[in-house]
Amino acid sequence: MLKLSKVVVLALVICNSWASQKVIYGEDGRVEVFEADKKWQQKAKSTAALISLENLSFDNIRGTYQVSPVGEETMGKKLNLCSDVRFKDQINISTCSGFLIKDDILLTAGHCATGEMKDICSSGKYVWVFGYQAKRSQDTRNIEIPKNNVVKCDEVLKSTMNRTIDFAAIKLSRKLKRRPLEINKSQDISAKEKLVVIGTPWGLPTKVALSGSIINNKSKYYFTAALDTFQGNSGSAVFNNRTGLVEGILVRGKTDAVSDEDTYCRRINQCDNNGKSCSYRGGFQVGEDIMRMPFVYKKISSSL
Repeated sequence: MLKLSKVVVLALVICNSWASQKVIYGEDGRVEVFEADKKWQQKAKSTAALISLENLSFDNIRGTYQVSPVGEETMGKKLNLCSDVRFKDQINISTCSGFLIKDDILLTAGHCATGEMKDICSSGKYVWVFGYQAKRSQDTRNIEIPKNNVVKCDEVLKSTMNRTIDFAAIKLSRKLKRRPLEINKSQDISAKEKLVVIGTPWGLPTKVALSGSIINNKSKYYFTAALDTFQGNSGSAVFNNRTGLVEGILVRGKTDAVSDEDTYCRRINQCDNNGKSCSYRGGFQVGEDIMRMPFVYKKISSSL
């Protein structure tokens, strides 16, 4: 392992590592969906997790999908997390996040549908799962997902993935009876607005991350924010807390986790609310990057 004083950077790669690293800023603002305000519970119904079918099994009698033996290992064990890391005893079977903008069109990060992930529709190996959520006092290995909450995709309508632009529009295999999220189609977000993210950090059951703030608002393609997000959050909807509109797609950020030679376990990389004073001080990322929704909408509108 690469030693940096006593800190070891952990490459938790799902696809393109530089595009999917995330971190905690200040206090951890993640909560379960059932703990969030009703407003965010409703919006979470239109968000989805990209899950490999090897992590699911279908119960013909109950008519539900359940976690397969392949997916039962907890996040803490799989990633060698320290005992005080939140949610370590939950499963983490989601690869990316996404959200509905039409009843059969979903948006996600470009790196979730290009490169190693370019076959998410054609391979038949992945599904988009709505309602991938923990319930009160439930072992998440016992999560059950109704059949109607699980859908494959037909094609990637449009995708771009580079070090600046990162988004994809996905055509689902059927129309869903879910309300598409309202998006900001034209106005630049003010740097004073507060943010909320809904997605699957580290592949965990869906979390709502509250109290995000904008750090840098200068790029015409994306803005940078302090958001409590991780790998697996890639493709998450980032909301304006005041208006409830989707302002962008979460695509990349700081390094997720660090370790030291004494503990032999991984801890979350924590920064202050300005993206400074981090546990891991390397890397070039100022914060978490969010593709601007007006820019993305302009690029995909002809495909909708």
